[in-house]
Amino acid sequence: MRPLPLAHAARSLAAVGLVELALAARGRSVLDDLGEVVIDHSPLPLVELGVQLMGTTDKPLLRLQSLAALVASGTVLGARAAPGHGRVSRRTTTLGVAGVAALAAARVVLARQQPQVRAELARPSAAVSDGADAWDASPMVTPVEDFYVTDVTMRAPVVDAAAWRLEVEAADGARAVVDADRLAGLDLQERQALLACVHNRPGWDRLGQQSWTGLPLPDLLAALGLPVPDAEDESLDLVMEGADGLVMTLPWPEVVVRRSWLVTGMGGRPLTASHGHPARVLTAGLPGQYGGPKWVTALRLRPAGSVTASWVARGWPRGPVVVPLMARIDSLGTVGMPPRLPLRAVRVGSRDGVSGVAWAPAHGGVAGVDLRVDDGPWVAAELAGDLGPDSWRRWRAPLDLPPGTHELAVRCRAGDGTVQAGTGRPPYPSGADGFHRVQVKVARA
Repeated sequence: MRPLPLAHAARSLAAVGLVELALAARGRSVLDDLGEVVIDHSPLPLVELGVQLMGTTDKPLLRLQSLAALVASGTVLGARAAPGHGRVSRRTTTLGVAGVAALAAARVVLARQQPQVRAELARPSAAVSDGADAWDASPMVTPVEDFYVTDVTMRAPVVDAAAWRLEVEAADGARAVVDADRLAGLDLQERQALLACVHNRPGWDRLGQQSWTGLPLPDLLAALGLPVPDAEDESLDLVMEGADGLVMTLPWPEVVVRRSWLVTGMGGRPLTASHGHPARVLTAGLPGQYGGPKWVTALRLRPAGSVTASWVARGWPRGPVVVPLMARIDSLGTVGMPPRLPLRAVRVGSRDGVSGVAWAPAHGGVAGVDLRVDDGPWVAAELAGDLGPDSWRRWRAPLDLPPGTHELAVRCRAGDGTVQAGTGRPPYPSGADGFHRVQVKVARA
């Protein structure tokens, strides 16, 4: 029986590891580059299936797939060039271990590369309260370290504040270039707002609430001495470009109505690399892929429809998709991403309470939250104070359940009168809709 070409595989693994380590010193990764090629060329249904099944493990799995492909290719080529020399030896083991060590060292080198930041790009967060601090509920704001991160870049670009420049171009061709010093000297403000991913589904945590430092984009134009278009000028799009190559567009009236911001800080600190340092664009009520890029490098006013956004080129609708109104049950440990979502009924007491958050930033904020047990009526929950229409709102409700297994469902009612329909709609093409449902089990006394 012909031996497996393990020696060739070990040589390939060592070669990939050494190349990866050499590139890491320059902030590059062949595994990440291959992963981005897969992302760029995968059809939308496959991307959506990957997000649904893998959750936040998608990028590590893509790296493993890239590694496996490179090693397999090297193994095949090596076996063809030197057949019969693939037996296992001590040298084979050494090469394999060296390859793994080089790969691990490369990831450490890449992880340690952090941008130089400017503390002046953030403002200390003002004390804000919704009156529910004593509740047994989710945090009012999402800690920066727990805030979801999603993008099509395998690894966040490292953009130093000292080297960063933002080019701003008005409709008449007038331009201004902004560096971090000039931006820090502008009238930066603080704002509470929710940011959500278009792939977020009922019960998922692919969204968060934070205090953001920045200023509205019309104010930015005015501060730079550039002409500000009329708020209702439908002839113009704002074209936004990021350092990762993504291009997004928004009709100018949407920019004004939804108060698009140039954001420089979150939680009273400058943005981290993964959240878009030195600056990103955030538009309340729109998911990230429509609301603005991270690591923004250019803002240009162009004739409406003259530039195709990256996501539109990949098959998403041109008109901006809004963040669907939704409510979520948090207190029963039912929030997460695949594969962390619970598969069994959650044990509760007959008179335990339940709490969570709800959001409707594209529909005037949260006006009410309703809870339903099994097939019973919808019952209004108690709401915490309102932080504004752009923010989520905490809620809680008591339970009075007989022994047995029950299903809880929760829905959101918005300020503009819209009631969450709970249709079960998938994220593509207009954002997910569905009630967050949780199975609970009450033990007999």
